[in-house]
Amino acid sequence: MPHPCTRLLSGIALLSALAAPALAQQQQPQGEGRPGIAGGHTAAAFIAAYDRDGDGKVSKDELFALRTDRFQGADKDGDGKLNEAEYVAEFEGRLKQQYAEQGKEPDERYAGGLKQAGVRFAVLDRDRDNLLTQEEDLASAAKTFDGHDTNGDGVVSADDPPRQRNRDGDRAQGEARGGN
Repeated sequence: MPHPCTRLLSGIALLSALAAPALAQQQQPQGEGRPGIAGGHTAAAFIAAYDRDGDGKVSKDELFALRTDRFQGADKDGDGKLNEAEYVAEFEGRLKQQYAEQGKEPDERYAGGLKQAGVRFAVLDRDRDNLLTQEEDLASAAKTFDGHDTNGDGVVSADDPPRQRNRDGDRAQGEARGGN
């Protein structure tokens, strides 16, 4: 029978091996910090925010499961909808965690991110009732996913070529800028 320490060390080694892809991805620098769970508009930020299993890929099922979990966790009053305060508070929690993981203190970008979350809420609230439904949230998630899955293989990964821009630097027609 193996020594209890051997089991513990084997377990730690297994967890380290499983976490390595996610950690390596999070350690890649980008702009003024690494992508993290608070998201962003680049493919790297999308993968960092939604790659639950650390394989470097995000499937639509993986995205929807995480967005559903986040939505349900943010729905503090249990009414099945998010008001702006619930939506912004959920984003702020992820942003705080990302800043802490990066060893950063809240700054102007942090404040701007919170302000942008309020704007994003208004955009996602398609029926303009000041409440975000799960359907509205997942519709945005699907649009964002489709914009990042540029090779059409059903997953967002580093294998997806960069999105095409028109001559003015804008997104090609039909590409959406979705919320995180």
